[in-house]
Amino acid sequence: MNRKRKIVVVLAIGIVALMLATGWNVFAGDDWPPEPYQVYSAAGAWIETSDLDQPGDITIVTISPEDPRTGTGFVVATDINSDPTLGGAIPDATSWTPGFGTYVYTGPNTDRCKAVFYVRKDDKPKPVILAIGVLENTSTQTSADTIESVGTLSLYSPASDKDVDGIPDADEQPFMALPITQHMKRI
Repeated sequence: MNRKRKIVVVLAIGIVALMLATGWNVFAGDDWPPEPYQVYSAAGAWIETSDLDQPGDITIVTISPEDPRTGTGFVVATDINSDPTLGGAIPDATSWTPGFGTYVYTGPNTDRCKAVFYVRKDDKPKPVILAIGVLENTSTQTSADTIESVGTLSLYSPASDKDVDGIPDADEQPFMALPITQHMKRI
């Protein structure tokens, strides 16, 4: 009796092991276990170019370390020598302010960013704001030294900021919205 019981237990364990192994292969497929991925840090200084730039245009981008409590950080983009008129779209423009924004991680090496900057005419004694620029993009850090972004660059009239907080009001529409692809290399 004891021997029969041992045979039944061994057979039951064998059948369960066979079922688990078969189920693993059927349900997990070839993509399991997943390949380990490298999580990169975007913190630091970068040189950015985009498909809206002319050859040789440079923007310096500084990205803060991520706040581990919130998954967010800040971005400052300083245009060095791009055409402030955007190819004549804003003919009186003479400069852009640095862009200031916030990013939030949406996954390993991916984030969403929103930044604001101002297109100006450098009059004396005080510059005149001709447009409020809002850049919204999604970025993927493809290596420790490369970030690729796709998004929209929207330009709003200064009158679209009725509450005078420096950002276009939510119900306002841009007078120009351009798709933008950006490429960043770590300095």
